[in-house]
Amino acid sequence: MYESEDQVKALAEVVRQFGFEVSHIHGDLVFVSNNLFILKFSDPIHHIDVYFNEDIEEERAVELMGMLDAAATEKGFRVSYKGAYCLTEDEDGAVSVEFFDLTPE
Repeated sequence: MYESEDQVKALAEVVRQFGFEVSHIHGDLVFVSNNLFILKFSDPIHHIDVYFNEDIEEERAVELMGMLDAAATEKGFRVSYKGAYCLTEDEDGAVSVEFFDLTPE
């Protein structure tokens, strides 16, 4: 999926509103400096999937999701809480991300 520089800048601005910074961008993933959540560009491109670190407390995730939703809407994005993730590092130092999508009820 292609993300324009303007879209990434607008999303970084949303993240900065809450005292966070974009630490890394890899493909369609936007990593936040504190490792609380990852943003993923989805289809359509103005849609953002949000994955919270598996260690975050549910209350904090709900609070952050509400703040992200309001700020992202102002910038023309739509956000959806998609699930959790964890980062793992192998013996060679390569980092991988494992996503755990929410199961529809």
